[in-house]
Amino acid sequence: MKYFVIMAIGLTLTACQSTMPNDVILAGYNDPKEEVLQSGEAESVSSGAQTEVSTSTISNEQDFDAVANTQTVESDAERIAANRANYIVIDARALPQRGDNGPNVVEYAIRTNNLVGVQLYDRFGTSLKIFSFGGCGKYSSTDAAQQVFLLSGGPEIDAFGIDPDGDGFACEWDPLPFRAAVKTE
Repeated sequence: MKYFVIMAIGLTLTACQSTMPNDVILAGYNDPKEEVLQSGEAESVSSGAQTEVSTSTISNEQDFDAVANTQTVESDAERIAANRANYIVIDARALPQRGDNGPNVVEYAIRTNNLVGVQLYDRFGTSLKIFSFGGCGKYSSTDAAQQVFLLSGGPEIDAFGIDPDGDGFACEWDPLPFRAAVKTE
């Protein structure tokens, strides 16, 4: 019954959307074909007059004869000397210490072992777990969404509705790459 009500509401909202006539949608749109026909250029195109089209070619740097004519040992030596002059050696520095600014998604991925989509936590009862609040679009990445999810009480609490399936991974965040990075065989 709940699914029927949800479907009825969705169809009602869809039916309430107004549609614009084509002349309103296409207002200000100029068809290039129409402009050509109105300007009278179509006759010159159809009369067989051909214009030159510039085409780019593939580099011939792998062709020894072509390179031998354009490059010399001296030009190669100049290019190598210029590259060496621009070469900068940077001293190694100690890595910065990671701050304690909340949960770490990498640590969470390694600490957990459930698969994506396997429900561990109750979300919105059992019948509405396929719906989310649509909040995933406001995050720049799934990693950012997972970080916010963990900061706001996740995985036990889904304050923003971004883990509707209850697997503990927000916005379809995938822990497998992090787990694979630490696997040893």
